[in-house]
Amino acid sequence: METDFVGKASYIEVRGVKLKVYDSGGEREYSSPLTLVFLHGFPGQMSNWKYQVPYFREKYRVIVYDQRGFGESDKPREVSFEDYVEDLDSLLGAIGVDSGDTVVIGHSFGAMVAQLYARDHSVKGVVLIGSLIKMRIDFLDYIIWYLPSLIWKPLFFSRNPLTERIYSKLYFSPSTPKKVFEEFAEDNVDYLKRLPPHSYRYSKYFKGYNAEPWLGRIRVPTLVIVGEDDKATPPEENKKISELIPNSRLIVVKNAGHMVIYEKPREVNKAIEDFIKEI
Repeated sequence: METDFVGKASYIEVRGVKLKVYDSGGEREYSSPLTLVFLHGFPGQMSNWKYQVPYFREKYRVIVYDQRGFGESDKPREVSFEDYVEDLDSLLGAIGVDSGDTVVIGHSFGAMVAQLYARDHSVKGVVLIGSLIKMRIDFLDYIIWYLPSLIWKPLFFSRNPLTERIYSKLYFSPSTPKKVFEEFAEDNVDYLKRLPPHSYRYSKYFKGYNAEPWLGRIRVPTLVIVGEDDKATPPEENKKISELIPNSRLIVVKNAGHMVIYEKPREVNKAIEDFIKEI
């Protein structure tokens, strides 16, 4: 799948931070103002949407960017969830997009940002892929927060037998062909090596995240997608998210894990497209 959109991205400064942004509106004209905004996960980058951006830009204006701290965007020492929400709002304003014309599509951490944004801003719809109600903190987070990066970065964020075993089991379905994991690993191995240690430590600023009290305030049409074998953001939690958001529905993708956007791109794209047509 082509990833030429990454090479066509440019920098836009918002709130004192330069974000690497791809906007298909700079390449072609669209008859509808409807705009799809894609938000990657943690510690992802815009190229993680390689199977979605080329597909959807044929019909809709698409905006995808490296969120602050990731990809080729600026990497401040400290961040907050509010930073990511305000970055999105400022970016839309900077490029002249009305948030009311947007469908915000987030994966994992990006879905949590999308939830927050939809709570307080006017949007046309929301797609949450592998989201969470509460931030999950585990032993690895404490290792990253408190131990020198010389210990954990080469061990957990380089390609080796340990990481292949851990990440293939945690983020991919047992049914997913090995070549899909290999592709994902090759797409991201160099990037994860380059990412500075403090970007991996951002999770300590998110540990208090709890969307349960306010998910019911999201009133716009919402699509919740999760892989049936997702261990990182389990189907049970995504089912609860769908139950808490009044105007939402849940799709559980068979034989897929947390990286459902890589594992089952056709199913994900069809679900998103059908959702767009309905709203």
